[in-house]
Amino acid sequence: MERPLDQLLQQFEQAVTDAAGVSYRVYVYGRSRPADTWQGWIVFERTSDSERFATPVETTQPSADAIRYWAQGLSQAYFDGALWRAMHTGAPAVPRVPQPPPAIRGSMNEGERRRRLDEIADDVIATFTRHRSVRLQTRTVFDALPYAHADVVRAVAHLAHTGSITRQTEDGDDWLSLA
Repeated sequence: MERPLDQLLQQFEQAVTDAAGVSYRVYVYGRSRPADTWQGWIVFERTSDSERFATPVETTQPSADAIRYWAQGLSQAYFDGALWRAMHTGAPAVPRVPQPPPAIRGSMNEGERRRRLDEIADDVIATFTRHRSVRLQTRTVFDALPYAHADVVRAVAHLAHTGSITRQTEDGDDWLSLA
């Protein structure tokens, strides 16, 4: 199952050293969740080989800024426990920095443009499945996908043209619905 896009929220300047003297760079990651909450966790990157170890979710907050604020109060003792959790719980490590797929460009040949548009359109539809909903705010779809917003707009327009989805504006919010 695909996870929502994880975001690097903070990198600490001070490395953490374990009992054996091994040094780790420390990062705080987060992801937006339904109901306007964010989950945050810590990733330790061993400086000798760049292998990464992630804790399970350490906090749930109302925003990414609230996770950054939470992280400011973390102490060395907290990092010691978090490093142990990261090494022993088997949480999946986070990739370095996810690179978004290349944007659709005018210089692409028509076949490549169509293939990329179809791929993005498929991911737009899959977003409804992941959210277990037939109706989503357009911004939810933008936030869930790693593509340039202009490319998502193109895919949504294509899906609307084919009758796969409909778009509505309600009380100032833009909504997408599966047809």
